[in-house]
Amino acid sequence: MCGIVGYIGKKNAVPLLIEGLKALEYRGYDSSGISVIDKKIETIKASGKIVNLIDKLFKRPINGNIGIGHTRWATHGEPNEINAHPHQSREVAIVHNGIIENAKEIEAFLAKNGYKRKSQTDSELIAHLINYFYNGNLLNACLKAVHMLNGSFAVGVICRREKKLIGIKYKSPLIVGIGNGENFIASDVAPLLPYTNRFLFLEDGEIAEIDEDNIRIFDFRGSEVKKDISTVDWTKEQAEKGGYKHFMLKEIAEEGDAVRNTLLGRIDDNISLEEELKWNGKFINNINKVVLVACGTSYYAALVGRYILQNVAHIPATAEVASEFRYENILLDRNTLFIVISQSGETADTLESMSYAKSQNIPTLSIVNVQGSSIARMSDYVLYTHAGPEISVASTKAFVSQLAILYLFTLFLSRTKRTLNNQQLKDYTEELLKIPDKINETFEINLQKVQNIAPYYSQFKNYLYLGRGILYPIALEGALKLKEISYLHAEGYAAGEMKHGPIALIDKTTPSVFLIPPSPLLLNKTLSNIKEVSSRKGEIIAVATDKYEKIEDAGLVLTTPSTDLIFSPFLYIVPLQLFAYSIANYLGYDVDHPRNLAKSVTVE
Repeated sequence: MCGIVGYIGKKNAVPLLIEGLKALEYRGYDSSGISVIDKKIETIKASGKIVNLIDKLFKRPINGNIGIGHTRWATHGEPNEINAHPHQSREVAIVHNGIIENAKEIEAFLAKNGYKRKSQTDSELIAHLINYFYNGNLLNACLKAVHMLNGSFAVGVICRREKKLIGIKYKSPLIVGIGNGENFIASDVAPLLPYTNRFLFLEDGEIAEIDEDNIRIFDFRGSEVKKDISTVDWTKEQAEKGGYKHFMLKEIAEEGDAVRNTLLGRIDDNISLEEELKWNGKFINNINKVVLVACGTSYYAALVGRYILQNVAHIPATAEVASEFRYENILLDRNTLFIVISQSGETADTLESMSYAKSQNIPTLSIVNVQGSSIARMSDYVLYTHAGPEISVASTKAFVSQLAILYLFTLFLSRTKRTLNNQQLKDYTEELLKIPDKINETFEINLQKVQNIAPYYSQFKNYLYLGRGILYPIALEGALKLKEISYLHAEGYAAGEMKHGPIALIDKTTPSVFLIPPSPLLLNKTLSNIKEVSSRKGEIIAVATDKYEKIEDAGLVLTTPSTDLIFSPFLYIVPLQLFAYSIANYLGYDVDHPRNLAKSVTVE
């Protein structure tokens, strides 16, 4: 997730672009840059925070009435100045948010026509493609270019020869701001609120041609589209949060898109990770064990990963807490694949665990969100989640993106090692591709419900979370979320362990949250647990698919769309996150910055 801003008018664009990038820095902070037109295209870029860009502009001022700016969250290419946006190709400069899936094919096409990529980014290819098609009409060049692009892209374009600003939207956010004698584009309304509250919200497959007095919207076929102007009455802070009260709620709402971005470009007819991993078939076939190591929420993702590796790919796997692994003597060999999972890529215990594995010459793979992070650099292989920046301390969308990578990797191993047949792979892949929409539906189904019940459930001080099989880690993660942000005591247990101790806690003051598995065998066992709690006057909350939503004895049922048991973690976690959020919000706590916690634990 990156931030885009663009301006056309009579003012010097540079101060507006810089202020706009500051408002968008929550979308990415690996590097930044601006381009303006002043007889020619002038570009200044810097790695790191936007303050570094400001320092460079102080030393080398530039001016222009048309410009584009970008703050980057690295996906393709390291976070450095060369890979920073804008990217320029002769007459054209662009900024881009998204991923181009067919970058390899486009690069080959451009190479035949004399264009050579200088950076490691897929985004640079868009600039070359538009410049290739440019023959005096920037809009036409952009329309031709978009028909060659596969993936997701929000693009801002300027051209030295034209007093125009172009905005292109497909599966990445882009809006147009309407001013007086000036107009704008941006990833969201936040950077434009100091200048306007009137906006055009572009839909997928639309392109805006903008000058200082006029805005015309076209579809990708070139037909003009009429759109209504929307007025937004948000503060700047509200706008950065997309109108949500807290970043955490916004990030839960973004989980479907986060999973979609993780899958993007990695599934065609099959799961395609060969190019990213650059593994040979012999190495993969020799893998006889997987060890997953992580901390906190990432550890619970590892527990789900352990389950699917063993039950889908039929590969022995263990999941270890990094802070404990460091001091144990886990048996590893050259055919063990060592996987570490970390949102930040800087977690101290996870880094030390990987360091130990590397000292034993064990092949290492990292699953991280932050490109160029310490763990990513240290590991032999890396798979990025592409979840975008996660601002709230309590992890939500990073967690489901980690799950998505683990599922992709499991299916990749299953295909390579032939532990699943073609029909099984097809069925799993098709259901995985449906998960982003089902996550979004789950959010919509449960948001108002949990907000309504928060006053009642905030009265309780202790909670039990119970799940079986693949839902046991989700019970652990659900309990963690409630502890982290509402400061209520909550414990997660395997449901079958309830009679081995936790049942002693059951009374009318301790609600039990049951995750109802969409599996007849496990369902009956879980319903038996519910009866045991009910007979002791315990309060019962259930999470179930809509197929099993009538749960006898449950005071509250939170539902999800139907899915296979194997994919249920993606959906069941959403109501649990919303439940924790709603209680913490009702109690008046600082949801995004819970006490005593940090986003990344970089010391032991």
